[in-house]
Amino acid sequence: MEVNSLGSVIATRRLFGVGEHEGFEMTVKLGVPDRYSDSSDYHCPFQFIGVGDDSIRSAAGIDAFQAIQLALRMIGMFLYLHLNPQLGNSLRWKGDKEGDLGFPRPD
Repeated sequence: MEVNSLGSVIATRRLFGVGEHEGFEMTVKLGVPDRYSDSSDYHCPFQFIGVGDDSIRSAAGIDAFQAIQLALRMIGMFLYLHLNPQLGNSLRWKGDKEGDLGFPRPD
């Protein structure tokens, strides 16, 4: 099922590039988990602003907690396996200067 609204935003994180990618900025937004209209399952929407089409993605779970956990893992997978390597591992956030982006790392 397609989710096309972020709804109320419960968390944001700004990431920025250092070194040769200084000046790059993006924001990750996480929406409130919500129940699917045709199911008892939940989805948790999230969005990357500043890297492509800004489309809204979501993770589904049996309950709201699982949807949040899976959304955070999906965010981490995109950042650690896709975007950060493209940027020469130069992404940072104000909570860490060594390269930990504050999201779950892929196993």
